[in-house]
This record gives sequence, C-alpha cells and structure tokens, in this order.
Amino acid sequence: MAKRSKYIKCLKPCMMAFIAILCSASLAFATPLAALAEASKSAPTDVASAEVQYESAEAALEAAEEKLAAITAEYEELSGQVDELQAKIDELAGKVLEAQASMLEGRSVLSNTAVYEYRSSSMSTFLDSILGASSWKELSRNVEYVEKIMDQQSEEVEKQKELKDEFTQVSNQLTAQKNEQDEKLEVLNSKRSEAAAVVNEAAEYADESSEKLAELKEQAEQFIWKSEDPAPEISDDANTIERDDVISNNTPSVPDPSPSPSVGEYRTGVASAYGGSSDPGTPNPGITATGAICDDYSTGVAIPMSMPNYRSYFGRTVEIVYNGMTVYATVNDCGSMGGGSRALDLQPGVFKAFGYGDCYAWGIRTVKYRFL
Repeated sequence: MAKRSKYIKCLKPCMMAFIAILCSASLAFATPLAALAEASKSAPTDVASAEVQYESAEAALEAAEEKLAAITAEYEELSGQVDELQAKIDELAGKVLEAQASMLEGRSVLSNTAVYEYRSSSMSTFLDSILGASSWKELSRNVEYVEKIMDQQSEEVEKQKELKDEFTQVSNQLTAQKNEQDEKLEVLNSKRSEAAAVVNEAAEYADESSEKLAELKEQAEQFIWKSEDPAPEISDDANTIERDDVISNNTPSVPDPSPSPSVGEYRTGVASAYGGSSDPGTPNPGITATGAICDDYSTGVAIPMSMPNYRSYFGRTVEIVYNGMTVYATVNDCGSMGGGSRALDLQPGVFKAFGYGDCYAWGIRTVKYRFL
C-alpha cells in the first residue's frame, strides 16, 4: 500500500505537466482559428471592394478611353505582325505552287515512261539485243546502250524524289507560317471582345446620349483584322461563270463525314469539278472571273457567289486536303455552284493532282481546305 502511494505521488507532477501542455496547445490553435473565422467573415467585403467603382460618368469614360488606348496599341502591334506573316505566306504560296507544278510535271514524265515501257516491251527488246549479239563488240555496244537507258530512267526517278522533297519542305514552311498567323489572328480578334467589355462597363455610368460613349463604341467596332484592299472586278471576257453543274446536286458526296468543328482556319466543305474536255457545259479553254485560262491543265478553283464578299478571295491560294493528300490552287473563278451548297469547284489540274482523270471520276467529294 505504501508502495502504491509512492507511485501516485510520482505520477501527479507528470499529469499536471501533460495537462499544462494540452492547455497551451489549445490556446495556440485557438488564435489562428479565430483569425481564419474572422477572415472568412470579412472575405465578401474584400471581394466587393475589389470591384472598380467610378465616382462619376466622366471618370468611367476617362478610364475606358485609357483602356481602349492600351488595347489599340496591342492591336496595332499584332496587326503589323499579321501583315508581315501574310507577306511571307504569299511568298511561300508562290513557291509552293511552282514546286507543285514541277512535281506534277515530273510525275507525268514518269507515268509516260512507265506506259511506254509497258506498251513497247522495251526490256524484252533490250534482252533480245544483248542475247542476240553476234559479236563481242556488238554485245558491248548493246550493253552500253541499255545502261544509258537505265541510267536515264534512274535519274528521272531521283529527280522526282528531289522535286517531291522540295515541295514537302516548302509546304511545311507554309503550314508553319499560316499556323502562326492563325494564332495571332485569334488573339487579334479577341481585342474586339476586350474593347466591347470596356465600353459596356463605361455605359453603366454614362448616358446613352453621350457623344463620348458613342465615339468609344465606334472605336471598339474597329478591333477586327481585315484586308483593306478593294475587291477586284470580274473580267469582262469571263465566260465560265454562267456554267451548269457537271454533277447533279442530288449526287451524294464521297465521303460524307459528320460535321466536325473547325481547326484553326481549316473548313470542311463539298468540292465539285468543272472545266476541261470532260465538262460539256464550260468552254475549253475558258476564261475565268479573273481572266485566267481554264483548261485541261489549269490549277485554279472557283468559289460560290453566295459566299460573303467572295471577290476578295480572288488571287488567294487555297490549301485543299483530301484522302491524305494536299494540293494547292489559286482562287480565280466563281459560280452558282449548286446554289451555294458547294464550297469549291476544282479545275482539271487540281482534281488530276489528286489522281482523278476527269470531272465525273472526281464527282462530288467532301474536302478540308483553308485560304492562305
């Protein structure tokens, strides 16, 4: 019993010390919790005080004017960058059209060579000339002749590879420049929304009849990039515009995918074909809206006259993507085009570049495209 009392006496100081620690801890935590509770009560007041409050309509309009000036500076800087990129795009578009023409010409040469080989059975003739040689001298001469022919064909194949590589390189550069411009255009066009928000904020304080508010509204409407060049006139000699559609409007599009959201400046639309010897309703050669020739080799496209401000697209390069292939063409014509249901009308040089021999073989197909 005496031993137990001794243990109890020893434990009392320890328990007292433990209780003291608990009390200190609770006091230490109580202060921050109280502070947090107080802060949470005052939070709505802080948020409310963060909103801009103007003492008068004049102060609101002055603030709006300053904000619009800053947006204008950003807008003008971006506009300059967009215009510089457009100049580079136009230069590269010219180069890619030249590279494409050279590549397609080389492809035609190779195709004609293959057809000649098939029709003439020249390899069999070469073998006969070698095996049928009557002397070593004749055999040596025939072998040398065959080697020259084979070397020439190899050079054509290698040249075509180089032309394709050049086209691919320029095409990639053009795509990169256009993608960069698309990004800047997206930011540039967002400036109009920013400007509208500034004006709407000022309008809450100013009278609708305020001349200053009217000026700010007019200024905000200008924040969207657009070409200042006047739309070109249609050539007086044009004879391809009033043409009939080669393929009936009831013909289904091949393929006919479900509508998909636009990616950047790319659009999805139906492309038909016209012009050249397979089109009975269009002069061959014909004269397009811009005065360019439309024949079996032309690489132009037409756009619908129902398209807003369609003449402003004349002369622009359009990138067309179909079945994993990319072909570039120049907008040089227009038409009714299925009552506006078709986005592009391809001339023979364009649908042949995709591998289709005539207007009927192309028919009506859904393509992806964008104007450069």
